[in-house]
Amino acid sequence: FPDIDYAPALGGIAKNHLIGNHLAVEAICSTMRQAGVLCSHRTALDYALWDLLGRETGKPVYELLGGPVRDRIRIYRYNKPKRDELANEDAWRALGRKLAQDPGAAMKTDSWLNFQRLSGKNAWEDGVSEGGGRMPTEENMAFNEMVFRCLREGGGDKLDLIHGGHGQCSAEGAIATCKRLEKYDLLWMEEPVAPTSSMDEMARVARATTVPIATGENLQGLEDFTRLIDKRAASVLNLPPPNVGGLTEARKIAALAEIRGMQIAPHFFSYGPLCWVAMANLCMAAPNVLILEANSLRESSNGPKKLTENLFFKEPIKIDGYYFVPSRKPGLGYEYDEKFVVSRKQLA
Repeated sequence: FPDIDYAPALGGIAKNHLIGNHLAVEAICSTMRQAGVLCSHRTALDYALWDLLGRETGKPVYELLGGPVRDRIRIYRYNKPKRDELANEDAWRALGRKLAQDPGAAMKTDSWLNFQRLSGKNAWEDGVSEGGGRMPTEENMAFNEMVFRCLREGGGDKLDLIHGGHGQCSAEGAIATCKRLEKYDLLWMEEPVAPTSSMDEMARVARATTVPIATGENLQGLEDFTRLIDKRAASVLNLPPPNVGGLTEARKIAALAEIRGMQIAPHFFSYGPLCWVAMANLCMAAPNVLILEANSLRESSNGPKKLTENLFFKEPIKIDGYYFVPSRKPGLGYEYDEKFVVSRKQLA
């Protein structure tokens, strides 16, 4: 979320619509969008309004979004061996075996990034495509294939695998990598090319492979996701909690995706716990949710990094293995530690 210094400016715009009308969530957020309020700002306001609505009606937010369609939410995390074992096939197999022992196990790893971390390795060809991405070297693609082959050998069919990405590749590089990974039955390949540069390139990758393509962490609000859905540039949408336009826009994105046979898998890495519990409420109510990411926090430079150890709420977020059962308390489900919140220069 934005620096706390922006709060007075946001409050100045919002107060005329909130006073005496704070439960009109749809009208308020529509007005904020039409007024050009930054997506991150209206997202923060929207989460607060839904939380307030739940507290005043005595219901969890997911009940107000249509009621639960599941009794728990499946989650996944990033994982990889130790840095000095990244090139070790047995280390990847052992990781797969270990994770597969837990029901519902799923993991993500960015093997392009992992390959770059190997000292002295040339990860990319010299050429740069129009979309700004790069062509991975043959050795880079071979490393990617090794990683997912070994994870599959170790985890068998008890572990779901996700290839992370950060828009590094050209479309040609992404397609070439995906072709080598199709036989390992990935849950998805995430953001192989940058959608903010060209959704058309992302759509080209999606059409060229049987590996489902996911993207969304760098998009903002209903408008961006509508374009993505219309182009069928991905089949899994990674909604970005701080920039999705709040639950008001997120549920509309989920509905549009459902009509097109697409799934929702909200992104979560280095955000705050409020973002996560908001997305968890959406996941309880949206039929086409696949899974929810549950990675590290950004609460402070020296504070807890685990979602389950956050300081933002008075009580811990409890995750059981690869599943999360949301609170049945009103609103978003958790009480804020106001002393901690006001001590922050940034609200993450």
